[in-house]
Amino acid sequence: MAHYLVTCCRRVGLPLWLAVLLLPAISCRVPAPPALPPDPAPTSDLWSPPPVAGAEALPAAPRYAIDLVVDPLGAVVTGRQEVHYINAEEAVLDDLYLRLFPNTPGYGATMTVTQALLAGQPVTPVAELAGSALRLPLTPPLASGDALTLSLDFTVAVPLSDVIGYAQLSYIDGVMALANVYPLIPVYDDEGWNVELAPEYGDAVYADVAAYAVRVSAPPTMTLVASGACTAVEAGEWTCQAAPVREFALFLRADYRQLTRVVDGVAINSYYYPGHELGGQRALQVAVDALTTYSQLFGPYPYEELDVVETPTRAGGIEYPGLVVIAAQFYTAGDWLEWIVAHEVAHQWWYAVVGNDQVDEPWLDEALAQYSTLLYYEAVYGTDTAIAVLEEQFVRAHEELIARRVDMPVGLPVVAYGRELYGPVVYHKGPLYFQALRERVGDPTFFAILRAYYRRHTFRIATADSFLTTVKIVAGDAHTDLFEKWIAGVTGQ
Repeated sequence: MAHYLVTCCRRVGLPLWLAVLLLPAISCRVPAPPALPPDPAPTSDLWSPPPVAGAEALPAAPRYAIDLVVDPLGAVVTGRQEVHYINAEEAVLDDLYLRLFPNTPGYGATMTVTQALLAGQPVTPVAELAGSALRLPLTPPLASGDALTLSLDFTVAVPLSDVIGYAQLSYIDGVMALANVYPLIPVYDDEGWNVELAPEYGDAVYADVAAYAVRVSAPPTMTLVASGACTAVEAGEWTCQAAPVREFALFLRADYRQLTRVVDGVAINSYYYPGHELGGQRALQVAVDALTTYSQLFGPYPYEELDVVETPTRAGGIEYPGLVVIAAQFYTAGDWLEWIVAHEVAHQWWYAVVGNDQVDEPWLDEALAQYSTLLYYEAVYGTDTAIAVLEEQFVRAHEELIARRVDMPVGLPVVAYGRELYGPVVYHKGPLYFQALRERVGDPTFFAILRAYYRRHTFRIATADSFLTTVKIVAGDAHTDLFEKWIAGVTGQ
């Protein structure tokens, strides 16, 4: 999950901390992919999905075939999935981990794995991290380049309230929001399996890209919106394909309205509640302008669709690959809808395509998505407006941190800030690093850095070090003094 920070609005007296609602591989962790093994034979009672378009781009990526039965009346999802996993690491793997995000503190749901099979044989997972992680011992260990097939049956009890977290997994106001509703293989990095338990606020998902073929069964009266491209097979049944994506999310509601615009071959869809037509139209226009701006500044948007979906999330917005959700409250009141949509669309570049550890290095996507939002305002409204936004949203926020003597480094893990300071430091102070870098190197070099960063890390994992390496490659100097000042150090005390 990822979330958006609703920024300070001094004009209406909102406090800054209101925020927490809302390719060379030389610097990349992923090694060159091994040859693609043949597709595994599906289990006898799991549907046999077709090949997923886009999966051939990264042949070592995991492939998920998932069957989901959604029961809104019982607030339950029943699932079965088969995962084809290749060990793309240099290390021999003695175990395989799965993340059960519904069982984390920020979701408030309950996921139960009722059966696990490795190569068709029963295996007993070991529960860890309060049930939010499962460890599957591998006997024999999985050598580099080898593959395995894992089959799972599971159920998820979906919360009926938004008391916990951002309601990203919930059934509220007629919306079945199903983020991370299936077991997900986490990243294996230089520290081994990354299964850190995220706090209730901030982002939780740290995943490599994968290919998904998903079949969804739900009441035929509902409209389905999901990552990737979905097709209605018959009333109440859809099949979806998504690749390469870091996670798969889906949302259902009986009476969604839809507007669509096609821009440079990308279908941009706005889904909104009845009676919220003006908000739905505005969300669509902002998404069109944001996608156009970011494609020009950073590089091409890689998917054929982009969905903007109104939901009852308690975050201002949440991003998923090819899909963003926006809180319903902003469709009918205030002027924050534009900022939130522009921010979430920026995450398609900084999260969906360029991945990072959102738990330990949240600034890499959140601060850059915030600065990208400033670039949207600059492109749409001009330099004077951008300067005003920079001053009000970022400079003043940092000045307030200094005045309160609570300034902190931007480059810390989410948990280091606490709920109150996470937004002001990462979302508001963090963009000032990118502004300082831009002023130092000039616009042509700065935007060349962002384009190179996007290109070098497309569908890979970025780190602070790999970002600085990109800066050095393009600018001839990593300008680490700016990094030390704004990201690694405390500037105001």
